[in-house]
Amino acid sequence: MPAKVIEQEEKEVKIKVPKPNSAWQDEFVRCVAKRQVAKVGRRGGKTFGVSIKAELAFLGICWACLGEGCSLCDNTGRTKQKRVLYAAPTAEQVGKFWFEITDALSPGIDDGVYKKDETEHIIEVPRTEIRIKAKTAWNASTMRGDWGDVVILEEYQLWNEDAWQDVVQPMLLDTDGTAVFIYTPPSLKSEGVSKAKDPRHASKLFKKALADKTGRWKTFHATSHDNPALSKSALGEITTSGDMSEDSYRREIMAEDDEVEASWLVYSKFDESLCKIKRFEIPSHWPVYTGHDFGTANPAALFAAQVRLPLPPNAPPYLRFGDYVAFAEYSPGAGYSAVQHVDKFRDFMGSNKDGTQRLRLERAVGGNVTTEEETRQLYRRLGWDIRAPEVTSVKLQVDRAITIIEQNQFYVFEDLYGLLKQLAECMWVLDENNKPTNKIKDEARYHLLACYRYLASILATRQMIGSSVNETRWD
Repeated sequence: MPAKVIEQEEKEVKIKVPKPNSAWQDEFVRCVAKRQVAKVGRRGGKTFGVSIKAELAFLGICWACLGEGCSLCDNTGRTKQKRVLYAAPTAEQVGKFWFEITDALSPGIDDGVYKKDETEHIIEVPRTEIRIKAKTAWNASTMRGDWGDVVILEEYQLWNEDAWQDVVQPMLLDTDGTAVFIYTPPSLKSEGVSKAKDPRHASKLFKKALADKTGRWKTFHATSHDNPALSKSALGEITTSGDMSEDSYRREIMAEDDEVEASWLVYSKFDESLCKIKRFEIPSHWPVYTGHDFGTANPAALFAAQVRLPLPPNAPPYLRFGDYVAFAEYSPGAGYSAVQHVDKFRDFMGSNKDGTQRLRLERAVGGNVTTEEETRQLYRRLGWDIRAPEVTSVKLQVDRAITIIEQNQFYVFEDLYGLLKQLAECMWVLDENNKPTNKIKDEARYHLLACYRYLASILATRQMIGSSVNETRWD
């Protein structure tokens, strides 16, 4: 049956997109690079700037000339209208962006040219795929199901890296879309609402983009002082008044990254590109070693299996006889008994159909040699045979742990986020000349690393294994 088409009268609505209010913002808004990374201080105008960029893309106005006409748009000032996806890890941040775009596009919304969904935070051109959507997201799972020609990830330092790697990159392939990353440098100690496995991943992305020579990546750096709307006297008084520490001022106001030298990191030799590996099933004949850090508030345990040949399916082919694979981490927090801890340890070891334990515990070690023997005895009575470390000095334990990592002998499953994060951020205390000492900064915070150094006291190094077996593969 023929359908009757009723042509709707076109409406002309004047939308006044705000102008950038600073030099950095103007350069940022006009940028047409496919990958853009902006490192900006607090109240530096990043949300206002990115909202202008989103509005122009939605309206089909050329970024490069702001609609005035240039060679990139054949002097029309126009481009194809785009679908924009904005995401931030907090509802508050999404609310700021949503306020800016609804305010700018309100004439079109009021006249019915654009449809607004306040619940879903969507403004769209009816019966098209052209829209702006603002959503709360922080990892791959929360980003799935959406797409955009322009994808904006704000407060990127708080995101889990898998959002970009697993979801956003693939979603931009169809349209050769644009990705925009906005962040403020985090402290190495910052945790808060961060979902990042590596607390410095945004800083590393900025550094990588800075080194790009192809033109595909573009970086921007702006401080809070670059926002003309902020009070200069108030900014000047922040440090002198004692309201903000010098370190916080450097990061939050000046947007300066922690330029961490490799020598400052305790486990700087951990090669994440090689030693962070995908999970596979640990074979039942691989011996298991466990390290334990006691305490009622922050108990922890780490489980590692020693490689035997032949390798199982899905294991990296470069694993060698005698290497170690960390396959489970345990840091439940306060409120659990030793009985509950042991039950969880047994869960990690798995069980056969007949109820017997699938993996074989070779040795368990942990705790202070002189002060925590009673705790070890308690676990032994419960059937988990924890013994004191053979190496009693913490410094020597750490040295042994570093040696095993330097030899690329210690591998970690990629979903052990706690351990990987601690390996990435654990630092030496620095002296007045910024030279590392032999003392670990805030050592009491690194409970999983304590488990690892206990483990290292009983694990065989590469040289020890090479001298005791003929079946070696160090190539």
